[in-house]
Amino acid sequence: MNNTLLSLTIAILFGIGTFLILRRDIVRVIIGLGVLSHAVNLLIVSTGVFAGTKVPIITDDGVHGAAEATGTIFSDSLSQGILAPVLAAGNHVDYVDPLVQALVLTAIVISLATTAFILILAYRIYEEYGTTDIKELRRLWG
Repeated sequence: MNNTLLSLTIAILFGIGTFLILRRDIVRVIIGLGVLSHAVNLLIVSTGVFAGTKVPIITDDGVHGAAEATGTIFSDSLSQGILAPVLAAGNHVDYVDPLVQALVLTAIVISLATTAFILILAYRIYEEYGTTDIKELRRLWG
């Protein structure tokens, strides 16, 4: 996927999420929070993965530094005892830092739990007052 297209998609998701958060209906605010959290997750993943045409697994060739790595994926070499990604004892290959994916996965789970809790609260508000309009609720609460 093109980085420009991905950046545009993230910007559109941020815009839609912000637009929905500023609405008067509680359900639309909840949907806006969900869209905004997905936009943040995409932003975090996109900053850690894409580097032009290189793959996200960074290998250091020993001559250049990690900043100038070749960016090649493991290749099988049975003569050297390398069966990707299982390596022989003497071979060393740098893996991609899985921290970005772990953080986003954790954020998705937390976002799901928070959204479920907020939806339950919105349902209870609707049962109690018969509306999810924020201005109407302010009027009813005093």
